[in-house]
Amino acid sequence: MPQDESPTKTSGEESFLSQPNSDAQGQLTVAVDELLDQLQGKFDNVSKEMFSKLDDMTRRLDELEASLSAAGSDAGSATTTQ
Repeated sequence: MPQDESPTKTSGEESFLSQPNSDAQGQLTVAVDELLDQLQGKFDNVSKEMFSKLDDMTRRLDELEASLSAAGSDAGSATTTQ
C-alpha cells in the first residue's frame, strides 16, 4: 500500500507547526470567559432593573387598591348617613 509523502518543510515551518495549539486555545478560552462575564454582568443588571420595576408596580398597585378601598368605604358611609 503506497504511503502519501508530505512535502519537505523548512525549519521555521517545523517549529511553528510543532508548537502546541494550547496558546491559541488559551487565548480563545480567555476571550470566551471574558465575553461570558460581560454577558453575565449585563444579565444581572437587567434582572435587577426588572425586579425593581416589578416591586415598584406592586407597591403602586397596593397603594391603588388601598385608595380604592378607602374611597369605597367613604362612599358607603356617606350614603348611609344621608
